[in-house]
Amino acid sequence: MATLAQILDKLNYVRLAAIFSLALFAVNGFFSIIFYLLDVDLMANTEFDNFSTIELFFFAVFFAPIVESLIYQFGIIESGLWIREKLKASSIHWFIPGLLSAILFGISHTYNWSYVFITLAIGILLAAVYYYTRKRFGSTLALVMCIITHGVNNIGAFIGQILS
Repeated sequence: MATLAQILDKLNYVRLAAIFSLALFAVNGFFSIIFYLLDVDLMANTEFDNFSTIELFFFAVFFAPIVESLIYQFGIIESGLWIREKLKASSIHWFIPGLLSAILFGISHTYNWSYVFITLAIGILLAAVYYYTRKRFGSTLALVMCIITHGVNNIGAFIGQILS
């Protein structure tokens, strides 16, 4: 039986982007359903109502994924891996920078605790996407992959916000 890594290793970059985007979309949808059933308003205390539809689309689909991926996936993970290498600190697990990036990503979305929880989960997935893509294609294409998957995920959030 093939492992997930073996299956992913056979896919090209574009197909991986589609798979990773669907995975983020599914996780976001899962938590959205859970919070809906618990009658938790995910959009409470967000500033999204202050944006026009066009501004919200640009911000959510382009600006936020680029800036956040540069900071949280590329910046924090690469810095953490660089520090680990320079200190020759193999006792520091290689995924610690990814976990730190996910925690900071979640905390940066402090609109409400439900939103922090979802963005923490999304941050963990984005860190995993970054690590996997970095291993296969290098850090530049890993950054681009995170921007793409984050942007696609935010398209779903944008549509949900517009429809609510």
